[in-house]
This record gives sequence, C-alpha cells and structure tokens, in this order.
Amino acid sequence: SSTLTSREGTNHWRTGDMEARGNVVVIRNRDGATLRTEVMDYSQMRNEVSSDRDFTFDEPGRNMKGKGFTSDPEFKRITSKSVTGTGGQFILPSQ
Repeated sequence: SSTLTSREGTNHWRTGDMEARGNVVVIRNRDGATLRTEVMDYSQMRNEVSSDRDFTFDEPGRNMKGKGFTSDPEFKRITSKSVTGTGGQFILPSQ
C-alpha cells in the first residue's frame, strides 16, 4: 500500500522486521501522502512503523512535523511527541 525508498536498509527475514536508514521517504500509493525521516523501523509482530527521529508527514488537507512517531503501516493513526502541523477543520456544536 506504500512505496519506501532509503539509502540503506536491513530486512530481518526470520522476524519480518525491517529498518530503513538515510533519507527515508514513504509514499502512500492511494493518495500520495508522504512521510520523511532519517530512520524508520517496521515490526511485523506489532504491525507498526516507528522512528525516534524528526519526521514530516504530508497528506491531502493535513501536514505535521514531530520528534519521533509510532503508527500503523497505513498512517491512519500516528502518535508523536512535540508535534506541530495543520489540517482539516474543527466544527464545534452550537450551544
């Protein structure tokens, strides 16, 4: 569902885990959403991607930057520290 490029990487064939290093770019195929960081890990057992480095994530209508993240592989639910960004709109109920 995404295409990952990096300068180098390691695939642990016994566990299915992977580490990408150096100019990591992940592009989600369905809408072109793009994540950029320097190091990213994938855990097959937990089915999650993560990094402890700075990252940027841009998708239609939303962008964010932060220090480290953990997410599902499709970037539907991203958890991060020190995150900033823009996106969408909030509609509050009328009183």
